[in-house]
Amino acid sequence: MSAESAPYGRLERILARLDFAWRVSGSHVGYIADHDIWSARSRPGGPHGLWLTGHLAFYEASALSLYTGNDSNSLDQWKGVFGNGSPSLDDLSNYPDPADVQAQLVRGRRAIREAIAGFSEEDLDREVLKERLAIRDMQSQIEFLVWHDSHHAAQLGGIVNTHKDAAAS
Repeated sequence: MSAESAPYGRLERILARLDFAWRVSGSHVGYIADHDIWSARSRPGGPHGLWLTGHLAFYEASALSLYTGNDSNSLDQWKGVFGNGSPSLDDLSNYPDPADVQAQLVRGRRAIREAIAGFSEEDLDREVLKERLAIRDMQSQIEFLVWHDSHHAAQLGGIVNTHKDAAAS
């Protein structure tokens, strides 16, 4: 569909995809919080709910720095526990409080959405200079954010579904 015949513009389509992805992962995180199953894992040896939630918050804080032009990740102190390659430890006392992690995810997402909603067409096409991935323009960076969230939403969904199945048995 061409941009001229689309029911809404390019930025609105990007925001709609972002909103959809975040509704899915956010509902999974909410379920995990409501049932206090933070230590439940998506699969044996896989990441648990708290690590996945913290990882999303940490990664998205890093993405926010790209969108706002800020040079630092506001959650850099969490890199050792939620950054890429960090272990998903059984002892949850090694992590920040789950309620704080969930709240940070929500706050960060609000800030990201606000930043992206203010983008112009030129902003979406802007080159991303400090990116270590092979993603060079802002729209592609946002699309990667949606993919990253969806990837981890599937893991969160596995935790939720396993819990629901066990409760139904």
